[in-house]
Amino acid sequence: MTTTVAAAPPAAPSAPATSPSVTHKHYGNAGDIPKCRPGYVCATVAYGGKYHVFDFYRYGTYGLSNWHGRGGLANEQAGGAAARLYDRSGAEIECVAAGTAAAGVDWDRAGKIKLTTVRC
Repeated sequence: MTTTVAAAPPAAPSAPATSPSVTHKHYGNAGDIPKCRPGYVCATVAYGGKYHVFDFYRYGTYGLSNWHGRGGLANEQAGGAAARLYDRSGAEIECVAAGTAAAGVDWDRAGKIKLTTVRC
């Protein structure tokens, strides 16, 4: 008697997340993503054929896990508040000034987002 065991399908990659956690929503089409609200920093990352939009509001540093590909970062904070991206070794890779946005952010490289009052 011979028993054949089928190979398990590869596990789906884990969904993007932040630590500490922030609110986020999923959108099926890029055109459905609303403008980032005043006072927030919004990060968009593609996952599973959808777009995940994370809404950062409080100053501080947020770790990123399972963020891959390219996406966007919009900073709708007021005044000189900045959104800074750091790689996994802690080196700053980009600073997005209040009232501006960055397209084509390399999420494979980014390890943290920091909201700060210190200007770019």
